[in-house]
Amino acid sequence: MSKKLIGPLSQQDNLKSMSDSLDPYLYSWPHSELHKNSKWHDTEALFSERLLPETTTELEQDSRWPLFFPATICIVTTMDGKTTAMEKVVGPSIVNRFPYILALSFCTKWMSDRHHPRSLFTKTLESGMGVAVQFFPPGKLLDQVLTGVLEVEEKLSGDRIARTGLSTRKALTNDSPVFNSAYLVYEAQLARPGKDFHGRIILEKPWVDIGSHRIYFLEINAIQLDEEIAHGKKQIAWRSLPTWLPKMERKASSKPKASAKCSTKYTKGYTPDYRFPSSGTVAFESDSSEHAMAIKRLSQLPENQVEVDNDRARWPCFFPSSVGMITTYSKEGIPNLMPCGSTTIVSRHPMTIAIALSNTSINERYAPRSSLEMITRSGKFGCGVPFVDEKILNAIRYAGNISFQSDPQKIFNAGLEFVKTSSNTPVLSDLPLHMDCEVIDQKHLGTHTLVFGEVKRVLVRKDVTPANPIKWIPWANVVKGEQ
Repeated sequence: MSKKLIGPLSQQDNLKSMSDSLDPYLYSWPHSELHKNSKWHDTEALFSERLLPETTTELEQDSRWPLFFPATICIVTTMDGKTTAMEKVVGPSIVNRFPYILALSFCTKWMSDRHHPRSLFTKTLESGMGVAVQFFPPGKLLDQVLTGVLEVEEKLSGDRIARTGLSTRKALTNDSPVFNSAYLVYEAQLARPGKDFHGRIILEKPWVDIGSHRIYFLEINAIQLDEEIAHGKKQIAWRSLPTWLPKMERKASSKPKASAKCSTKYTKGYTPDYRFPSSGTVAFESDSSEHAMAIKRLSQLPENQVEVDNDRARWPCFFPSSVGMITTYSKEGIPNLMPCGSTTIVSRHPMTIAIALSNTSINERYAPRSSLEMITRSGKFGCGVPFVDEKILNAIRYAGNISFQSDPQKIFNAGLEFVKTSSNTPVLSDLPLHMDCEVIDQKHLGTHTLVFGEVKRVLVRKDVTPANPIKWIPWANVVKGEQ
């Protein structure tokens, strides 16, 4: 989905321009000086290194993520006719376009008081088969929902909704309760087995177990959007990248080894600041209206969902996501980069990243990715964390529109430096954090393949400190529209 930039911003402006209403939801990393932690070691002048996975004893002592990734957050409800459950879920992600699949991850193994099984929710979901994924504007209403989750223990999850003090209604396509104060609701059901466009079996099982977590694949069948947003009177405002200020001197952009390619084909836009809807996004094409919400129902058959037109094939509505800078080597040893908007953390132990890569030719937006072939061949990939910076944004725009087949020197032509390490994944030295990942599983979902990579090593630049942290807000805001 294209994104509209709200004017050119300097690095300092980026850090200051976040709305005051979002300040209470600001997350900063790291929490302490990495060089004072015995688990982190210096590798060279630029990076500190930590090897994973941790031991179970280390997890019991502190199971907070040992790294940073800009994961989004949502509220999910489910009901099986008797039991109601509600959870806060970190890292929801759209992982397939046709059929339209959402992935949600829930802990199934005890690690600590922070990470423990969400047994009531998973049991209720597997029995009822449907969910309502909901988003709230920052402020009192969101705080009430989060309080309901935090103050009521998991085994009494059904009481969390009552604890919020907020009214609900039944979802349109399943029995899950929907908060009347949510501005955006995705209704979905456990994905059913089917075939892709080449006749291959997909989604034989609607979930996969990866380490400490179970990842559910849910097919979206309806979207509800606040009517004032759908009509442009209000907009969703979303910053898709974290902010950070490099303190160490950065090298000038690499001199291209080949002339940068100019694509005459369809070009995907990218800026870190969304406004939805706007002149740079698709309109929300609703079918009906209920409860002051514009409603779009999706066909139950993926072949009826397919849009060949590049613009119409975009996501039909806003869904918050960030970007992972996925790096690989070709079989000739040439570094490659692919910005991936469907990148998320799906398991805590071992720490696992999932990336969704297109495998099917539908149009210029959705076509097979060279990165998928390279990752499948090597069994490895790197994942860097980008941030709001004009050099990085230009690199995302270039690398996101130029294939490796068109430009084997796309990292250089994107203007980035890379470091070759013993792990055989290119490290982009301009980025504050990099993860080396080994492939532990792949799931073919239809138009996309979901690749699971266990994080084996984390590299963090030494100018990432508590005094100069990576900053991230996992919630979108709702603001006055352009009209």
